[in-house]
Amino acid sequence: MITRQRFYCEGTITLEMRVMVIYNPISGRGKSYKNAGAIAELLLRIPCDVELVQTQPSPPELWLKPKMQCNPDAVVVVGGDGTLRQVASILVGTDIAVYHAACGTENLFAKSMGMSSTPDAIVAAIENAKDQTIDTATANGEFMILMTSVGFDAGVVMDLANHRGTSITHLSYIAPILRQLFSWNPPTISIEVDGEELVTNKTGWTVVANSKAYARGLNPARDASVTDGKLDVVFLPLKGRYSLWKWIRLMKRGMHLHHPDAIYSRGKTISVQTIEPSPWQIDGDPAGDATEMNITCVPKSLSVISVT
Repeated sequence: MITRQRFYCEGTITLEMRVMVIYNPISGRGKSYKNAGAIAELLLRIPCDVELVQTQPSPPELWLKPKMQCNPDAVVVVGGDGTLRQVASILVGTDIAVYHAACGTENLFAKSMGMSSTPDAIVAAIENAKDQTIDTATANGEFMILMTSVGFDAGVVMDLANHRGTSITHLSYIAPILRQLFSWNPPTISIEVDGEELVTNKTGWTVVANSKAYARGLNPARDASVTDGKLDVVFLPLKGRYSLWKWIRLMKRGMHLHHPDAIYSRGKTISVQTIEPSPWQIDGDPAGDATEMNITCVPKSLSVISVT
């Protein structure tokens, strides 16, 4: 069970859970603040010692890490996968359990963990559930919880970041997708898994995944697990940008890994190189252009509130 802190009140020892509710004010077009308030109100009735925290535009090391000195028992993140990644990067390696109250566009982490965004369900999970420790990863030293990739998706993510407003929806991706269809070229990729050569100078799309969840339910690494201590890598060869749609159609049917040209492997350390600098994305956030990405699994490094 989640550890409860001991507090003294007029000479009587009481057990009270300390919960931090962190919300991104622009997630869900402002709905995150309302949801965070509803969650905090229900937690106070347990009762819990609750702190409501708004995310800041500066790195989480500056605004969140100092707040962790209060050592909360649990943290509820109200926002999208980007907000979760920010918070989890500070919680990694601690015993502070996190819950994702999804309020973003894709909400891949919450979907993969079966987490509800309903305040009643969230409070029940915090009050009753056991913790589960899952794997995370690093990608060129950056924290990663879901996946990283080099390919068309990374180009779209980079394009969106260069043109986005304050809040995004699924419709926000239409223009970046169209622009990339006319400008993106598949990179030439080499891959090593645990020091063994897997792919050498082939043109295509690569996804390295800690979780099977992916945008729009495509799930290129559909067998990936956040508890197996390994990363899954998928390479899909491409002759050009338009041949990508063949793989998307196969992924929609869950058949892409049965194709003889698909390459799939699993390991603790994945190294991906491209001949020319290419855009990368990590957990749906742009990671800049690079010619090499080294991804390492960090087993059992993040405590989450289990709902199963």
